[in-house]
Amino acid sequence: MSDDVELNRLMEKKLAEMQRRAKENTQEQSDSNKGDTRTPREILVSILGYRGLEVLENAEKQFPSQTAMVVSQLAALISSGELKETLDGGSLLYIFRIVGLSVRMDTRISVEKDGKMVSLTDKLRGRAK
Repeated sequence: MSDDVELNRLMEKKLAEMQRRAKENTQEQSDSNKGDTRTPREILVSILGYRGLEVLENAEKQFPSQTAMVVSQLAALISSGELKETLDGGSLLYIFRIVGLSVRMDTRISVEKDGKMVSLTDKLRGRAK
């Protein structure tokens, strides 16, 4: 039981630190980027690669306030030039998991059957008949 309390306390501490940093970076960003009118989300979306937007949308649905903080941090890194490479879905999912957000994704396994891609469940159901 004490492990749960301690874990919650650590997560709250980390969240408070992230909020503080997001606030500082937002102020710095507004000071340094007076001409940039894009939102932090738009800045992040501009560098997302394969399935990155899908991961971002799932995170926003599951953890709206925490995702907003992560997005503002990533946008600050992008604006400052520290983050230049494209973030694909796997990289973004990894970032969310590092900060403690276990974003759930739909998983589908497809196999080839007669030259067509078929879901594994459909293929197994076909064998059972």
